[in-house]
Amino acid sequence: MPYVTADTSLPRSLDVSISLSRAQAETRTDLSLPAVVLEDLGFFPNENRVRFYSTIEAVEADFAAGTEAHFAASAFFNQTPKADTLAIGEVYLTAQPALLASAVFTAAEITALTSISDGSMDITYNPDTEGSAGPTTISMTGLDFTAVTDEASIASILNAATDSGISVSVKTLPGGNKHVVFTTVATGDNVVVTYPSAGVSGTYVGDLLNLTSAQGGSVMNGYTPTDIGSELTNVFNAANQAGKYIYGWALSADLRDVSIQTTAAAWVLSRTGFMVLTTNDVTAVDPSYSADIGSVVSATGNRRVTCVYHDNAQRYPDVSILAYMLHVDYRLQDSTVTAKFKELPGIETVDVTETEWSTLQEKGYNTYTAIGNDARTYRDGDTSSSSWYMDTVINLDNFVEDLSVAVFNVFLRNKKIPYTTQGQALLVDACRDVGNQYTYNGTFADRETTDSTRKSGTVLVPAVVITPTPIAQSSVADRAARSGPPIAMEVQEAGAIHSVSINVEVVS
Repeated sequence: MPYVTADTSLPRSLDVSISLSRAQAETRTDLSLPAVVLEDLGFFPNENRVRFYSTIEAVEADFAAGTEAHFAASAFFNQTPKADTLAIGEVYLTAQPALLASAVFTAAEITALTSISDGSMDITYNPDTEGSAGPTTISMTGLDFTAVTDEASIASILNAATDSGISVSVKTLPGGNKHVVFTTVATGDNVVVTYPSAGVSGTYVGDLLNLTSAQGGSVMNGYTPTDIGSELTNVFNAANQAGKYIYGWALSADLRDVSIQTTAAAWVLSRTGFMVLTTNDVTAVDPSYSADIGSVVSATGNRRVTCVYHDNAQRYPDVSILAYMLHVDYRLQDSTVTAKFKELPGIETVDVTETEWSTLQEKGYNTYTAIGNDARTYRDGDTSSSSWYMDTVINLDNFVEDLSVAVFNVFLRNKKIPYTTQGQALLVDACRDVGNQYTYNGTFADRETTDSTRKSGTVLVPAVVITPTPIAQSSVADRAARSGPPIAMEVQEAGAIHSVSINVEVVS
């Protein structure tokens, strides 16, 4: 090869050394995802108990028209503007069996099974609810798959080889995927089933049947649900495993029971979230009745719940108003909204008299009504707490999320925050940036108040006032613990005008 003369110039790195790095950055939790939860959807009771939909066509691939899931999804996708995605989750209110489910079969995998005439495997399960009987192992041998053609024929062969404590069938999930499933007869917390293991003779078929974890099989132990709250937690956790945070909650028509709704309302109160509970019970408009859901929840002052009365059980005003309220992009100018006066497309208005509406208001209900000649409006947009509106709760939850992320990122992006006025200023600047953002989007606004000491008689209070505790006031203990002096923020909510009185004096 030809000789190449080497470059004899010295590298710049002798004098200029550059190290490239990128600081960590925390991202905000998206608080725009609503979910409707239902029973009997056909999901598996594990991390697959929730699905996410961004189009009505995707919903229709899983649920037929006329089903509760489709009714709820239609309310979501009819709304405009709306949040981007709807979650549909399944809850279980009765004791569940243990399940061993195969992964979905391909045609090639079924064909491969036809070469097996001496299949074998062991399955171990607990045959009784109390768990006192101890584990039972079924040794399946002589499994002849040479004539199998589909999942049903596979399940039939396996079912013939089990005992009376467990059955094998085909479970078709919404969307059409088919799984061969071992199901225990016993139900409850102590009922378990294992992945298959190799038997003493024959050809081990656990992998060929897609029943092992390596092949995508799933084991689900039996359990007894505590209440709707525990089930909502399971749906919430399943969504978290998919990288989603469910903020808005609605229950299906089948779950519009006062005891269930009361428990659900208590569950959401301690969380960053919001729940809309619909009732179709006519006792809502009865002023002498106090055991309806609106009366019960209002008595607790729950600001994370609003109750809606509607006279058609197939309609989901709760999903529709959540779709609208969670669409807000808090980065945009004047983007925040209020719930009152909004239209719920595809949902009929409720015929209520003024007297009935007065009763609903007193009990803390919202409803969807016809007003005047042509207007259709959701009213009033308040919560079960007399001092909170739906938009206030949602806006402030997003503010808190953005504020916490902004301040946390100050710690991530700096080598350290010195315990000095300059260090404190970095944190104050982050608070100010978020305060300005929420003034820009309309959550906060300057407030004009009376002031007798001013010539004008009024004073303008800034939308956001930040008052950091002086560094000099920090105690020795706080410095030793590296606990910074607190920063106080006072914000003026912009609010909204929901009604007005106009006095007209006629002079002739």
